[in-house]
Amino acid sequence: MILLITVLSVVAFAFTNIFAKKTWQTFLSVIFAGVFILSLGLIVANDQYHYGMKKETVTTTKTLKSSSPNSPVNMLLYQPLGNGTEKIYLYKTNESQKKLSQTGTDKVTNKVNEHAANNQIVTKKIRWVYQNDTMKTLFGLTSKNKEKIKEINTFDVSDNWLVLSTTQAKKLAKQVEENQANMQTEAQAFVTDRIKTALMANPSLTADQQKQIQAEATAEYQQQAIAKLVTEIK
Repeated sequence: MILLITVLSVVAFAFTNIFAKKTWQTFLSVIFAGVFILSLGLIVANDQYHYGMKKETVTTTKTLKSSSPNSPVNMLLYQPLGNGTEKIYLYKTNESQKKLSQTGTDKVTNKVNEHAANNQIVTKKIRWVYQNDTMKTLFGLTSKNKEKIKEINTFDVSDNWLVLSTTQAKKLAKQVEENQANMQTEAQAFVTDRIKTALMANPSLTADQQKQIQAEATAEYQQQAIAKLVTEIK
């Protein structure tokens, strides 16, 4: 609407100014000139200072799934940019997702909480929107509705997750493959010892209880072994 007003006012000004012969016609041309200047000023104010708009914050929360489903541990991956201070995070929010989602770089801030209770990504988008329908009608063709001001992505991951670069993840996968036989032997000894200790403390353990201890011991050993390998690749 404001563009239409601007165009019509300049055309009307030119027409009345050229053919003005009477005082009222000159006065009318001055009014059209004023409308043109005012509308042009509003366009500039909207474009440069977001006149007629307000800030809107939209927050979404999604559950995180491991970026590397074939890894023995859950991972959140990132790709360093430049000197490494800026990172693009690669993540999944559902198991059926084939291609990893990635964070942007334009007006985007990423944060990672590595000792969280839940594994999730909280995205907060702050953007410009019209103040009301009147402003939407007035500046509908000039302003950028929903223009991004900034985006903040907060990744919450629990203690049993790893946050690695894509290069580190590849090195870890190679280390796991090279040490697989040794890790299996150590895992078996670790689990056997844990079950033996549990039986000595409680000889009446049922088969199901022993399986539970076995599963917990296997997970514990795996976490310890992976943590050791991660220390070596970092």
